[in-house]
Amino acid sequence: MATFLAGNIPESCHPKVRELAAYWLSIHPARGLPGRQHFEPMDIPALLSHIYLVDVCPETRGFTFRLMGTALAKLFERDYTGLPFEGAYDSGKRSHSYRDMTEMLASRQPRWRKAPGYFMKDRDHLTLERVNLPLARDGQTVDIILGMILAHSKSGALI
Repeated sequence: MATFLAGNIPESCHPKVRELAAYWLSIHPARGLPGRQHFEPMDIPALLSHIYLVDVCPETRGFTFRLMGTALAKLFERDYTGLPFEGAYDSGKRSHSYRDMTEMLASRQPRWRKAPGYFMKDRDHLTLERVNLPLARDGQTVDIILGMILAHSKSGALI
């Protein structure tokens, strides 16, 4: 697992991840973090099916899926839009995803991870690549996570 600071995107990431991160950097204000008000989905139409938005409740460190792209709903065989994070992952707060999101709340820095899809039944042959980008309406307090997940086959091709 690796994290990246603004402008320091891992070379090993997929071009779609690089494109989303570059977009996030392009909407980044001079001070603070970009917020949902800066994010215009139609600026990145080719990426939307792999994107998700997660609402953050900083007081409880709770997460709820606001939106899940169609490619992700197909990959996970369920659309998690409107559901709490714990409803999406059997391991819930013990998962790498939860840890990455809570660490991002503190650091206010993007998180990137590429690892086997071991938690997916009958899909352990896949590698999942994920990027989480913080959004903050007030520029400071992360209230939404803009994320992307890509599934790679053993050959490296996108699924």
